[in-house]
Amino acid sequence: MQEQVIVLIPLYKYTLTEIENYSLGVSLHALMGRKVQFIAPENIERAYYLENYPDVPFSFFEDHYFESIAGYNRLLLADYFYQRFDTYDFILILQTDAIVLRDDLDLWISKPFDYIGAPWPDGNELFVNLGRFEGDFGKAIKVYVGNGGLSLRRTRKCMALLNEFPDAIAVFLKTGSSEDLFFSYMGALSADFIIPNEITASLFSLELKPAYYYKVNGGTAPMGGHAWWKYDVAFWKAFLPPSALLDDLT
Repeated sequence: MQEQVIVLIPLYKYTLTEIENYSLGVSLHALMGRKVQFIAPENIERAYYLENYPDVPFSFFEDHYFESIAGYNRLLLADYFYQRFDTYDFILILQTDAIVLRDDLDLWISKPFDYIGAPWPDGNELFVNLGRFEGDFGKAIKVYVGNGGLSLRRTRKCMALLNEFPDAIAVFLKTGSSEDLFFSYMGALSADFIIPNEITASLFSLELKPAYYYKVNGGTAPMGGHAWWKYDVAFWKAFLPPSALLDDLT
């Protein structure tokens, strides 16, 4: 039976830092009642997670996918990763340096978007020159949405995009580009893949310039954020549950 959404939390080490543990605790509380799984290397030491998160099951992949950023990009650009979870309409990627403030997933999965991530304020530019966009059909594009640290993905449409642009996957992996840029760039060139504009995306997640987006989106806090303690931590403190940990962050 098809289910709506699963939350996947990538792990690559045997324990979490204090701030990651806080972030994950806040997120799991917000997402209480949702299907949640860790995705992890087969040989990960699980003692810490079994003790601290006994209700979160594991889904394992080969170790090499978690040994580097390049390996993680290969995993998230692999069709079979999405096949593993194809009984779910949507996948929410929740990295341990991301945080969920509230559960707005029912709202977001009701919208037409196939991929949502925090906006990039200055955008990312690329000249695509491959496949049907090769030679005289090359296309310069600039994208503003797609940070993958906290991202919602429509499973079947992400699989379709991977199959639509296999040549691009090879190029992205060879050049070391992050997997989220693939979905943003190639999604923008697909006739059947929908990504929101940056203001809409700012209601879902934020990373860079959160106070700016909060101002221009009408004063609405996002559902969550990525790397929240690295960029304008003062902004996030207003929306987070109290903790002694926050007092030490500036």
